[in-house]
Amino acid sequence: MGAKFLGPAQLVAWVVAGLLAAVTALAFVQCSAILPKVGGTYAYTREAFGPLAGFLAGWALYLGEWVALPVFPLAFANYLAYLIGDSPAVSVIVKLLLIGVVTVVNIRGIQTGARLNDALTVAKLVPLGVLVAVGLAFLATHSAQAAERVTPFAPLGWGGLGSAVLLIFWAYAGYELAVLPAGEVREPQRTLPRGLVLGMAIATIFYLLTAATVVIALPTEAAQASQRPLADALASLLPSLGLPAVIGGAVMSAGALVSIVGVYDVFTLSLARLSYAMARDGLFPAPFAKIHPRFHTPYLGIGFQALCALVGSLLFDLRSLIAISVFFLGLCYLATAASALRLVQREPERRLLVPALRPALALAALAGVYLSLQAPLPLLGLGAFAMLVGLAAYLLRRTDWRERSKLFARAEDDERRLAQWAAQRERWLVDWAVRGDVQR
Repeated sequence: MGAKFLGPAQLVAWVVAGLLAAVTALAFVQCSAILPKVGGTYAYTREAFGPLAGFLAGWALYLGEWVALPVFPLAFANYLAYLIGDSPAVSVIVKLLLIGVVTVVNIRGIQTGARLNDALTVAKLVPLGVLVAVGLAFLATHSAQAAERVTPFAPLGWGGLGSAVLLIFWAYAGYELAVLPAGEVREPQRTLPRGLVLGMAIATIFYLLTAATVVIALPTEAAQASQRPLADALASLLPSLGLPAVIGGAVMSAGALVSIVGVYDVFTLSLARLSYAMARDGLFPAPFAKIHPRFHTPYLGIGFQALCALVGSLLFDLRSLIAISVFFLGLCYLATAASALRLVQREPERRLLVPALRPALALAALAGVYLSLQAPLPLLGLGAFAMLVGLAAYLLRRTDWRERSKLFARAEDDERRLAQWAAQRERWLVDWAVRGDVQR
């Protein structure tokens, strides 16, 4: 999507998005080091600023991830159409099947989900590795043609940088739900920052190589019009190396399908954990905290997410869903960075061993504001309205939800089970990288 706003200069947007992701992820890592609890942004902000601020931060995070749920079945149906042809009826059936399978896997629990995710983790990286390798081979053998594809570098100017960063940033997102509790890490003050730097460096380099391959493979006009740029890029490059183009499209489409399933699988559980944690504290309706008696999973929350993903995938388009999602995520990044600053002030002995930590956290807060403000004006209004709805619901029904939440006396044991489950399901930093395959 970056090609539409910047042409080859979209590579700059990938770097900017990577830097924004790094500083905002630092805030999550710092909060996790001080407060290793289920709930992420919600738990951190509640601890730092109280229940109302915690609810609003958790509401923004939930909305950001909830709005993005339909992206996965939409992208899955789009890439599958490359292999089996495009048909509205088939598209609906495909979305139903994907959502149904992922929902059942997540409800059944840790063993089923972990086996699926482990199998997909390696498989989904192979096609992207093939694309990058073919791109490097093309660059080595057709350097003049590759140079033509990046000249001029910014044919559309730089006015679209903010819009490009908004959409591209979604590829980096995911750490807001996947930061592991620091209690499970040895020497978290040292280990977590190193893991963050390594993970973000790998993701950014991988993104740049993939995006650069698309840039040199497709003219700007073709990249702007493409619905499946990775598949089209590999299909374009293979004939120059003496290989059939059809192989490229099939390989990349298959890889994209595997990537989407893997990320959607982890995504579904992570969002259910958030709604579970907020329902536990009486800030979401009590059914979101109900745990399946056999599988020990928040099955009602997972089922609700499945229904929303289906409806959203039938009614909305990818670009609007991603833009409004990043608007809400920007708000939760702002809340997390502010919470990190407050928690470090309270417990300075648990601060991460990072140079200029406080300025970096302040920059993370500004990054959240910047990302939110990049949304188109109508979406900004819609997002602000949704936040006001959440505030009104909190003020009107807080007491009722809190009373009903007392029904869950076994909640601490359930929370530990969910945390252990999520730790096994979310341990691969590289899951951030494959999300670029979904949004492009």
